[in-house]
Formats: sequence, C-alpha cells, structure tokens
Amino acid sequence: MIRRFLPFLGVFLSFALLVCPVQAEEQTNWDKEFHAQIQTWLNELANRDPQFKEWQKADTEVQTLGANQRQWLVSVKQADRQVGYLVVGEAVDAPARTTFVLLEYGVGEYILFDDAFAPREIAAEPVYDGFASHWLVARQSSPQLVNAKTGEAYPASFSANEPVFGSLSTQNLVQTGQRLTKTRILQGTPKDPFDQIGWVSQLNGDSAITWPQLWQQNSEAPVTLTVSLHHSQVLAPFVVGSLHLWNDQYAYVGVWDEGLRFVPYPYADKVGTFYAAAKPHS
Repeated sequence: MIRRFLPFLGVFLSFALLVCPVQAEEQTNWDKEFHAQIQTWLNELANRDPQFKEWQKADTEVQTLGANQRQWLVSVKQADRQVGYLVVGEAVDAPARTTFVLLEYGVGEYILFDDAFAPREIAAEPVYDGFASHWLVARQSSPQLVNAKTGEAYPASFSANEPVFGSLSTQNLVQTGQRLTKTRILQGTPKDPFDQIGWVSQLNGDSAITWPQLWQQNSEAPVTLTVSLHHSQVLAPFVVGSLHLWNDQYAYVGVWDEGLRFVPYPYADKVGTFYAAAKPHS
C-alpha cells in the first residue's frame, strides 16, 4: 500500500519544487512593481505641488485594507513624523498586466485608519470607500461604524451604503505610469466649511458647479463640497483646497479634512455636490 503512493509523492514533490520558485519570483516582481509605483507617485506629488514638499525622500509603510480587497494604505513619514498617505488599489479589469490605481491620497499628519484613532476592539475591520471609509466594529447587537479619518463613533443605528468606489471604472483613476501635469491651489490653508455657510442656502437649488467651473474658481469665492453619507444620516461639508490633473485628464479634488485629502473628481461628483460662495463685492 505504501509503495504504491511513493511514486505519486515523488511526482508531487518534484512539481512543488518547480512551482514554488516560480511563485516566489512572481511575488518578488509584484513587490518591486508595487513599491516602484508608490515611489513614482511620491516623487510626482513632491516635485509638482509645493504642499507635498515634505514627501521628498520620505519613508513609507504599507498595510493591507480589508480581506481580499486588493487595497493598501501607504503611510508616508518624514523622520518618523506622519506627513501623508496614499490609498492604492490593483485594477481587476486589466488581467493581462499588473496595473495599480491611485484611489486617494492626502497630506498632513492625520491619515486614514490611523492606529491612534483605531477602535480597541479586536474585531474591527477597515473598510475603504472614500469619504465613507470606516472601521466596522463587530458587536453582539449590531455592527458599529467608526470614522476612518477622525475616529468618531457613529450611533449604532447608522449603517454603511453599498460601496461606491467599487463602481468606478479604472478609466476614472490615475494608473501606473501616469504623471501629475497640472495643479491649482484654491484655499492654501485649512478652512472650516461653517465659517461661511452660504452653501446651506444653496442645498435645494440649482447652483451646483461643474469641473470646468471648479477649475476656474479662485480664493475669493470658496467652494464647498457636500457629501451625503450612511443612507443620508450624515451630511458632510468640505472646503475645496486644491485641484490636480494627471496626464491632463484625470481630475482629483483636494478638500480640507484634518489635512488635505484628494479623491477622484468622478467619485466626488457622484457622492456629493459642489457649491461656490458668492464673490465679495469690490
């Protein structure tokens, strides 16, 4: 009985010895491509936007977001001090080659899913979905959402929407090999959306602005992005600080949210609305 299995065992071990080096080599190549692309994006931002100058020669740490999501949080540090982050995904609709996409990025000391704000419960899962990103805390009664940027715990009755980022085409996202070609700073210092509340009176009107109009705005007429979250139980307003164009066509919007936070314009336009304040009379 034992002898009959020995030839099969020998074949299996021979096959394993052939496969394992191939898999190890593939993983090594993937790791090199991943970290090379991260460094390329860091250099692009540091060299093209003065607000990211602290990213020059910065160190990075990578952690996985969620289970089987193919998403990673890249923490950017300068001399052990937090200076920003990237959220990177791997495109699933480009199976012929490895393609990384830039889901979000931000500058400042407060990042997404910061350990300092993480729930202390063991069963807290990071869930990335743009402005709706949260930790999902498992409880006996019902799960609880904790804001991934601020650590704010929402009431137990709140629930998450279906993820929006998953519905975005990779054609709306910065991909491997693309460059930051244009930048605009609208509000160069942190702004509180409640300092000027003209946007509140515009919520039910038709005064929303488009990307071309947004690109032409200046600091005299601040722009507020309002986003409805968690089945409209939260209305989150953000002041637009900066605009980026990658390859002259992929638009990202930077808003002030405990630092400057950039998301793809198609995503922001899908989940929110932009309102421009009236220009002051001269």
